[in-house]
Amino acid sequence: MRGGLGVVLLAGCLLGGCAGSGGDDDGGPPKPSCTPTVDPTSAPQYASNIQPIYDRSCAVAGCHASVAPAQALDLTPGRSYAATVRRKSTELFALFLVEPGDPDASYLAQKIRGDAGIAGVLMPNGCPGTPAQGAQCLTPDEIDAIETWILACAPNN
Repeated sequence: MRGGLGVVLLAGCLLGGCAGSGGDDDGGPPKPSCTPTVDPTSAPQYASNIQPIYDRSCAVAGCHASVAPAQALDLTPGRSYAATVRRKSTELFALFLVEPGDPDASYLAQKIRGDAGIAGVLMPNGCPGTPAQGAQCLTPDEIDAIETWILACAPNN
């Protein structure tokens, strides 16, 4: 009986070591939690408000859609959320494209506002004016919707 108990304890220790430490799936540290600074119930919804902005202004052929999207950033439905939220920018590596709760630290918000210090140009490319590939320039309300969604912790809703 004593040998059996040792085997059970050893198995428990080994399994406990494999259980993980609460970090994210790639073994990194736990992701910080986000506390919304706006009411999430009144914030724009991802599927019905944010994705349609991407569809009109970003996920067009030759830009952030297709087999080889610009900056390897696919903003098409079903791919855009995972491609942006807590994903590093390929232009400014220190920033996430979308940092939930913080639009000023989100490179996506900086690019659509045209903030000083962005790499490249204001997005959508060609705005203000005639954007590339038939995209539409974002309105101030659309930029505000994206920023408000980020302030609501960028939920996938």
